[in-house]
Parts: sequence; C-alpha cells; structure tokens
Amino acid sequence: MVLLSAVGVGLWARPLYRTPAGSHERVPEIPSFPNSAQDAPGSQRVSLDEGARNHPDSEVVQQLLQQHFDAINRRNYQQWRGTVVRAKRLNQPYEQWIDEYGTTQDGTVTVHRITRGPKGTLRLIMSLVSTQSKEDAPEDMPLTCLRWRVVYRVVSEDGELRLGQGLPDSSLNNRCTN
Repeated sequence: MVLLSAVGVGLWARPLYRTPAGSHERVPEIPSFPNSAQDAPGSQRVSLDEGARNHPDSEVVQQLLQQHFDAINRRNYQQWRGTVVRAKRLNQPYEQWIDEYGTTQDGTVTVHRITRGPKGTLRLIMSLVSTQSKEDAPEDMPLTCLRWRVVYRVVSEDGELRLGQGLPDSSLNNRCTN
C-alpha cells in the first residue's frame, strides 16, 4: 500500500519537475584550445557568447570577470580581493591565494550564459583554459593545461556585483588537447 502511494505521488509530481518544452538550450562545447595560432591558455580577454551578451547585466559581468582574471594572471591579490565577496576574502588569505594561483594563467574565458539565481544572484555558465605547474594543478588532474566548465555565482555586496563563494560540484575539468 505504501509503495502504491509513493508511486502515485511520484507520477503526480513528475510534471512539476520537468523542464518546460522548448526551453532546452544547447550548451556549447568547450574549445580544445583557442585555435592553432595561439598557445594555451589563449586570449586573456573575457568574451561573451550571444546568449550571455543579451543579458541586461552582461557588461558589468564582463568587466568583473576581466578584473578577476587579470588579477589572477598578474598575481595581484589586492585587485582580486575587489572582485570577490567578503567571505571569500576572509577564507583565502594571501599566502593561500598565492599558493593556489602562483603559477596559474587563465585564458579563453567565455561566458556562455547568464541566468538569475535565488535571492537576486546571477549564475554564470563559463568555460576557460588554465595553465599551471603540475604541483598547482588539481590533485585528481595534475596537468599543466586544463579546460574548465564552471558555474560562478555573482552576488550584490555593498552595492556592487562580486563573485560569490563557490557552489558545490560547480566545475568540471578536462585535459587540454590541440
């Protein structure tokens, strides 16, 4: 009897959790590298795909990301601090930050989509190429070049947009290929 009730409730609720028809957007593939004329990590300019460019906050988001990745690529901790929320600054003091980003170069940063999240936040669906020493690479993928697909959270803090704390399971990486 309990099993039949559970199945009935499941069948009743199933339409509530479906994605509406026609709302499936194709998520672009991550390019292998920028192109054969460039070395990894590729261009250091943050770019927006058409879907992201059409979002009303696209220019502010692009500027925020450009400052963020420029700070990482130039090892400018103070500039990086200006792009992230207070909690992230507190949780990542300079010594830890330089240990994690000391050899990192990020490029080919592309924002594929910008969507609204809960409580006025934004979600950025992005891809990028990252180079680093093997020692600074993720433990599960100790390579000098990685392609990333990530979701970044953007929140308003003190009247400005900032990159929020990371979301669980919000990044995938893969080895670079030419």
